[in-house]
Amino acid sequence: MVRELNFRAVPAIHAWTGIFLFLFLARCSRPPEITTVTAVRQDIKVTVPTNGVIEPVNDTAVYAPVDGFVQKIQCSEGEEVLRGQVLLLLDASQARLSLAQARASLLEARRQARAVLAGPSREETDSLDASIKETRLQLQQVEENLSTEEILYRKGAASKEAVENLQERKKLLEARLEALQLNKENLLNRYSEEEKKWERDKLAALADQVRLLERQVNSESVTAAENGILYSLSVKPGSFVTRGQLLARVYRPGQVRLRAYVDEPDLGRIRTGQPVVIEWDGMPDRRWNGTVAKPAEQIVVLNNRSIGHVLCAVGDEPKELLPGVNVRVEIVTDLKENVLVIPRSALFSHDGLSSVLLVEGTRTTVKPVETGVQTYDDVEILSGIEPGASVVSNPSAVNADERI
Repeated sequence: MVRELNFRAVPAIHAWTGIFLFLFLARCSRPPEITTVTAVRQDIKVTVPTNGVIEPVNDTAVYAPVDGFVQKIQCSEGEEVLRGQVLLLLDASQARLSLAQARASLLEARRQARAVLAGPSREETDSLDASIKETRLQLQQVEENLSTEEILYRKGAASKEAVENLQERKKLLEARLEALQLNKENLLNRYSEEEKKWERDKLAALADQVRLLERQVNSESVTAAENGILYSLSVKPGSFVTRGQLLARVYRPGQVRLRAYVDEPDLGRIRTGQPVVIEWDGMPDRRWNGTVAKPAEQIVVLNNRSIGHVLCAVGDEPKELLPGVNVRVEIVTDLKENVLVIPRSALFSHDGLSSVLLVEGTRTTVKPVETGVQTYDDVEILSGIEPGASVVSNPSAVNADERI
C-alpha cells in the first residue's frame, strides 16, 4: 500500500512543479515598470554644501599689562561688559620689584652722568687755578730778578753763574705753567659731545623704563577697552600670565561673519557676492542669509580635508549667532528663475547627444535636448521639449518606440 500511494503521488508533484515554474517565468518575463514626469518651469540653483564657523568681524583683544598671577576674575564668558569695566585683577609683585630695581639704576646712572654732563667739580678747577696763579707770580718774580741780574752782569757787578741760574729757573717755571694750563684744558674737555649724548640717552632710557613699570604697577586691574560681549576668557584664578599674553576678547553683538570651509574641487566655483544660506543645529527652525565677501586665497589641510577659507558677510547682525558656533553652509554658485526643468535621471546620451524619452500617446520617442544648469537632482532644458511634455524618468527601463 505504501508503494502504491507513493507511485500515485508522483504525477501530482510534477504538476505542481510545472505550475510554479510557469508563474515564476511569467513574472520574470514581465517588462520593467517605467515612470514618467512632466517638464515644468521652476527655479533651479547649483549649490556648494559645506560647513563653517562663526567669528567676530572686529573684536578687541585684552592683554596682560604685567607679569603676575591672576588674583580674581570679575566677569564670565558671554557677559556684557562696558568700556573701563574691570575684567580681572592681577598680582603685580614682580612689577613692583622690577620698579624698585629700575629706580635704583636710574639714581646710580644720574650720579655717574653728573661728572660727564656737568663738567669737572669746583674743587678740581679751583685747585688748578690756584697752582696756575702761584706759578705765574713766581715766574713774574724770576723775570724781574733776571732782568736786574743781567744789568748788574753787564756792569760787572754780578756773576755769569747767577744769571744762568735765574734763566734756568725761568724755563722751569714756564714749563710748569704750560703744563698746568694744559691740565686745565684737558679737565674742561674730559668728555666729548658724543660721550655726553650717550649718557643723556642712557638716562632717558632708564627714565622711560621707570615710567613704564609705574604704569604696570598701576595696571593690576585689567579693564575692557570697548563695550561688548566677553566671548573668550583664556585664564583662570591662580594662573600665571606674562606681559603681553592674551587674556580675553570682547566683540560687539551681531557683528559677526562666517568662515566657510570649502573643499578644494569646489573653490573654482566660488565668486564674490554669491548668496550664502546658514543653518545651525542650535536653532533648527532658523536660517540666516549672507554673501561671499572674500574667496579663498590658499589651500590648507583641515581634518584630512584640503580646503580653502571663504569669508562670508552675514546680514541683519544676528545676535544669536555667537563666535565659535559651528554651522552648515550652502553657497549658491548658480541660480536661474522660471526655467524648464526635468529630473536629471530622465537624461541620457543617444548618438552622442543629450536626449530624453518623450511620451507620445502610448509610445516613447527619443528626443534630443539642449541642457543648461545641472544639479544633483535636476537639469535645465534650453530646447527640445516644451513645458508640460511628459518624459520617462527611468529611460533605462524602456526602449524607444516601445508601447507603454
